[in-house]
Amino acid sequence: MANKLSGAELVEQLKSLIESAGNKEDECRKFLQYVPEILFRETPVEYICIEKDYVQHSGKPDYIISARVQDDTHSFDCVRAYVWELKAPQCHVFEKDTETRVRPTKELIQAENQLLNYYEEMRENASTRTEFQVLHPNDICFGGIIIGCSRTLINGDFEAEKKTRLFQKAKRIRDAYFYARAGIKLLTWDAVLDQLLPKEEYVGQTKSDNKMKSMPMPKAQEDITVLEGPLPLERDGET
Repeated sequence: MANKLSGAELVEQLKSLIESAGNKEDECRKFLQYVPEILFRETPVEYICIEKDYVQHSGKPDYIISARVQDDTHSFDCVRAYVWELKAPQCHVFEKDTETRVRPTKELIQAENQLLNYYEEMRENASTRTEFQVLHPNDICFGGIIIGCSRTLINGDFEAEKKTRLFQKAKRIRDAYFYARAGIKLLTWDAVLDQLLPKEEYVGQTKSDNKMKSMPMPKAQEDITVLEGPLPLERDGET
């Protein structure tokens, strides 16, 4: 029987994976079950289903999560499913193009293409929508892409300050003309790590954040241990 891990131990585990050499995508993915709220645009009030490597004609989406959600004004209440594509924290997000410009890496381009195709197929597949308890195609939503970390933002021989500036510019442009219009998030694994930190370390947290953390979820079946309470069910796709 696995021992329970404290929040601090979970943070240290994920931090170690992020800092490791070699591709740690699969190992890092297991930590998403502890921070499901980061995967939604609205407020989840009841988690329904989580699938990883879900088998479709166009491929296997890395992570799909559905939940009954509400907006801040409680003007709607429905089940929505979010599709996410993951790349390892060891992958670079952008790479040098010129001295004043960067371009997306092949890993980021691949993730974008996979996400678009998986999303489109899910919208059109009635049986898939039923499995995630989604009633309307418009409630299949882009989640986004999680790739890289603070040390792999750009692959290029720039000074640290310039590298940060070029990354921020590249992300801002991609957000403005591509991601924001589709509702796609581009996150690094540092964002997941931040969500694992104790809530008291953040400014502006509300009581609803704590309520969301303690919301009942399907039981997890993973090889990392539960922090507290039931967690999502993550099932491998069939081969």
